[in-house]
Amino acid sequence: MLKKYFLILGCLCGALALWAQVSFVSVVDEDKHTHKEDFWHTFEYYIIPPNGKQVSKCQATRIGKNWFATAAHCVADRCKKGCTLRMDLLEQPISIFISAQHTPQKPLVFIHPLYNRAQIAQYDVALLHLKVADLPARYYQRPSGKETLNTEISKAAFQQFIKKNVSARREFNSVLHPKLPPILVFDNVTKRIDRKLSVISIFDGKRSIVPNPYPTDYVKELGFAYTTNFGVRQGMSGSGVMTNTGELAGIISGYVTSEIKGDSKSKENLFTFPVFNQNLLDFMEQTMGSDFYKIDRKNASPDYVVRSPKDHTKIISLIEQMQQKIN
Repeated sequence: MLKKYFLILGCLCGALALWAQVSFVSVVDEDKHTHKEDFWHTFEYYIIPPNGKQVSKCQATRIGKNWFATAAHCVADRCKKGCTLRMDLLEQPISIFISAQHTPQKPLVFIHPLYNRAQIAQYDVALLHLKVADLPARYYQRPSGKETLNTEISKAAFQQFIKKNVSARREFNSVLHPKLPPILVFDNVTKRIDRKLSVISIFDGKRSIVPNPYPTDYVKELGFAYTTNFGVRQGMSGSGVMTNTGELAGIISGYVTSEIKGDSKSKENLFTFPVFNQNLLDFMEQTMGSDFYKIDRKNASPDYVVRSPKDHTKIISLIEQMQQKIN
C-alpha cells in the first residue's frame, strides 16, 4: 500500500502582509490552451526530507525533456541536506510515479543563486533535473469507494491498463514524448501582459484549470508580475503561468494580502510570480548547459505586452514594507 502525501505550506506573516505559496496557468475562448489536457507538461510532486517527515507537495512545469521548473521555496530548505522527489505522472484511476534522490553530492535540485524569501517572488525559481524515462517507477491504483489508500500494482497490470485505455495511453505517450511550451522572455520594463492567463490545479491526480479574469502587470521595480487573487490555493506552487496561446510566462510563487490599519479600502489580495527575464535565462543556461538551447523562446515585446495603465506605487510600497518585516 502506498500512502498519499499532503502538504500544508508555511506562510510568511508580517504586520501588513501574508505571503503564501501557490501556482498558475492560462486560457481564452478561441485559443489552443482551453482544456486540462493542454497542460500535460505540468505535474504535481512531493518533497520527502531524509527523515521522511513533513512531506510537502508542489507542482512543476516541464521545460525540457529532462528538466522541470518549479518554485525555489518548495525545495530550498527541504532539500538542503538531501531529499526524495516523487512525481505523479498521470491523471488516471491507475497511475505511475517516478522517484529520484537528490543529495548535495549528486544534485538534482538547482536553486536560483539569488533566491531569498525576503525578495518575495523575484528569484523564486528552481530547476529539477529528472530523467523521467530512466528513473525508478512504481505503479498504483487510486482509491475508490470507501478506500483511503493507493494500492500498488505490477508493471504488467499498468501496461495492460494503458493498452486498453485510449486516453491513458495518449497521456502516457505525452509523458514519454513531451510537447514543451515555448518560453516568453520579458524585457526589464514595466508592462501589462496582453494575454489571458490561468492556472492548473493538481491535487491527488485530479486536474482543473483556474482562469484569471484580471489584468496582470510585470513591474520592473519589483522584479516580478502580479495580479488579483483569483482562487489559486496552497499546494500549487511551482506550476507554470501559461498564456491562452500556449506560452510559459512565469512560475507561480505566492500571494500577498494586506490591509493598512484603519483603512479597509487599502486591502490587497494579490498573486505574484517571477517572469522569464534575462536574469532567469542566465541561471537556466548555466544550470542546463546545452539543453538550454533546445528551449523554444519568444520575445514578449512587442506582441505579448502593452503599456501598463496602472499606478504601481502602492503595491511597490506594500512589498517594500513586507520585505523589511521579513528581514
